[in-house]
Amino acid sequence: MSREELIAWLRLLRVEFSASKLRALLERFGDPDGVLGASASALREVSGMREADVAAIERAAREPIETPEPLETGAARLLIAGVSDDYPRALEATPDPPPALFVWGELQERDRFAVSVVGTRQPSAYGRMVAERFARDLCEAGLTIVSGGALGVDAVAHRTALEANGRTVAILGSGLGNLYPAENRALFRRMAETGNAVVSEYAWDAAPDAWRFPVRNRLIAAWGMATLVVEAPQASGALITARLAAEYGREVFAVPGSIDNPKSKGCHALIKDGASLAECAEDVLNALKIDATPRERAPELPLLTETQERLLNALDLEPRHVDALARQLGLPVHTAQAELTMLEMQGLARRMPGGAFVRVL
Repeated sequence: MSREELIAWLRLLRVEFSASKLRALLERFGDPDGVLGASASALREVSGMREADVAAIERAAREPIETPEPLETGAARLLIAGVSDDYPRALEATPDPPPALFVWGELQERDRFAVSVVGTRQPSAYGRMVAERFARDLCEAGLTIVSGGALGVDAVAHRTALEANGRTVAILGSGLGNLYPAENRALFRRMAETGNAVVSEYAWDAAPDAWRFPVRNRLIAAWGMATLVVEAPQASGALITARLAAEYGREVFAVPGSIDNPKSKGCHALIKDGASLAECAEDVLNALKIDATPRERAPELPLLTETQERLLNALDLEPRHVDALARQLGLPVHTAQAELTMLEMQGLARRMPGGAFVRVL
């Protein structure tokens, strides 16, 4: 992305439109420069545009803007849906993906194999212990821990993942230039500087307004292959995340607690409504068909050919037939079969009945 393109995106994102309205504008005018340079009459033709929206775009096109230092130095980046190769695949597949996503730190291809861990901002000692146990065990199984960076269960999950040398991603309800909560800024810095990631769909300096957090929760729900609610009262935002995860077709788990603890009421309600009861990480792993059996591991991953890397990236936890993989990647079937066999020998893929393969985490 050129500096001019980045500045245009920064201007457009400062307008603070919803993801759906941004997409409508970009579909109509092509790119942020096209939106910012459009005439008032053309803007009014876009469905849902109000006079206040038109005025906000005109103002954003005129106001001076500076590029934040982390974006200048490359410590942070702006990913564009449908353009950036490392834009999270799971978010692109949702009904309301953000057109752009700020990332401080590093996203890895393996982060698509993730579990979202959420819960109350004021957990009991039991809730903290459970969050630590699940986050540690899920990391040891090779999964990335995704959460919202809040105080309480979120922070425990992120911190435990770091201590377990696992992967973790925080999705914030504020801009990356206005980190919230302030108490977790050192945690966010540690995440970014150790190769993990802190992300936000909001303008760089966006304030942590209350409305942003429920909107942000859709990204937490979408990113994880499953959502685990550790401890949550009945009015917890974690329940919003769980509901959205179920709507997106993700697995939803809830940890039971004492019937006398109001902070467990939300989890118990989820279980009554059909969420799976989770007593240990194996409950989550089994539902996701992930084999967490300890095995001998090489000290580092084997060196792969370009074709093997393409096949490995195409594999998921759902069985994929070799013919379908060959068609997707434009390979002869016999080549795909041979390379998949090599991946299987290296412990990175597993052969399933009927000529299908799955990825091994």
